[in-house]
Amino acid sequence: MTRKNKPDMTYLAIRFSLEFVVVVLGISFSFWVNEWSEEREAIRQRTTDAAELVDDLIIDGSRIDRVLGAIQQGKINTSRIMRNHRLMREGVLDYAAFADSLYTIGYAYRPATFFMNDGTYKSLINNARLQGFSSEHQRQIKGYYEYVFKRVDDHNELVDDIGFNYPINHHPMTLLTEEDYFGESTGKELCERSTAIAYLMIPEVRRSYEDIQFYNATIALRNRVFVHEDQIALFNDMRLALIDRLVELTQSIPE
Repeated sequence: MTRKNKPDMTYLAIRFSLEFVVVVLGISFSFWVNEWSEEREAIRQRTTDAAELVDDLIIDGSRIDRVLGAIQQGKINTSRIMRNHRLMREGVLDYAAFADSLYTIGYAYRPATFFMNDGTYKSLINNARLQGFSSEHQRQIKGYYEYVFKRVDDHNELVDDIGFNYPINHHPMTLLTEEDYFGESTGKELCERSTAIAYLMIPEVRRSYEDIQFYNATIALRNRVFVHEDQIALFNDMRLALIDRLVELTQSIPE
């Protein structure tokens, strides 16, 4: 081969180097595009999960409102019962007037317990998607669902116990409910006033309602209602704080 026909080695070296660089850049760009796409998809998924958590927390809010409504009514009713019992002991009210006031007041406290809506949270745990959130977000999410769940479960049992034991052991008049067409208790609303008053006038029943133990039991019930209110307020504060953090994530949807 003549010198004229020999390939220029410098030219080939440059050419192959350029081709190598182009290939490397192409591969790198492809990896970058894939990584960018995966990151965008991760953000979209996290945003969707955050929005679903917010929806669950809003449902929790409506349940908390119902519980707080029952608590407020319980505070009012127990206060009225205690006040009227004091007036009866002081001779300002006779027993007949006190008995009539008990019927007017009705249930001292109708237990309303809070159950959180944790469907989305459980799904995130089971599918390992909770790991898509930052460590700080994970801490706050777990703090609400695990801290609150344990305490809600324990506290609901205490509330139910005292809420159901009070009428059974101390205020059985509220267990007298209206009857249906066949004379069976419906278990829904209080019986007629005349039926309740007649029951309260039974000598043995009257003695139990006049006794200081009825007043003491009402104090205990009222105290539990206030404790329940404090717990629910704590849960609600945690819920609202978590909503604020999650709403920030829902506003970071990539175009």
